[in-house]
Amino acid sequence: MKIYVDIMLKIRSVVILFLLIITTIIFAIIVMLSMILFGKRIFFAYARLWSKILLFISGVSLEIEDYSILIPNQSYIYIANHSSLFDIPILLSTIKGNARIIYKEELEKIPFFGWCLKMSPFISIRREDKENSLEGFKLAMKAISEEDSVIIFPEGTRSTDGQLGEFKKGAFLLAIKSNKEMIPVAIKGSANILSKGTSNLKKGNIRVSFIKNINPKENPNLSIKALMNQIRVQISEKI
Repeated sequence: MKIYVDIMLKIRSVVILFLLIITTIIFAIIVMLSMILFGKRIFFAYARLWSKILLFISGVSLEIEDYSILIPNQSYIYIANHSSLFDIPILLSTIKGNARIIYKEELEKIPFFGWCLKMSPFISIRREDKENSLEGFKLAMKAISEEDSVIIFPEGTRSTDGQLGEFKKGAFLLAIKSNKEMIPVAIKGSANILSKGTSNLKKGNIRVSFIKNINPKENPNLSIKALMNQIRVQISEKI
């Protein structure tokens, strides 16, 4: 019986992943043409639609907690845990307003998807290149000044076991420098859908918890280390 279940899971995963790839390629082509004709800002609307379609095809449903704390037309720095490739469409489909993601430059090598990323308003960085990382930091600051939100995964990479990894201080430095409100976001269950290092895609329910915002202006004496620890505890309690 278990062998039969495993075989059916493999078949479903292959079919769904194929549909996701085809959907992404079609979207990438349409979005690149649209950005050429109408400018980069149109990317955000397509990104939200693409995210919702991917979740629908994959059989992923979302349970949103404390969504009401998000104020329309206000930009934030969203700080989220990261354990699955699905975390990105999950956040893009739920966050109010336009949000930019800081991503690894090597993703631009992926045909269609990467080419579209390179044209988009999202922010690329080369982690091993300090000068390039600094430029990415400046672009993130510019994005916030343009009233776009920024999504940051402070662990730097996906968790292999769904557990919360160590935080890097870049996200928190950005928050303090920009004086923008931070929204910690806890994503619970995405590792069960598609964890790092596996191609087995499962359907299921994900809980996304938006945690009470933190305003650096109201806590001018709060150190980066204290801020990191506070948000790490808040997210860990929700996952």
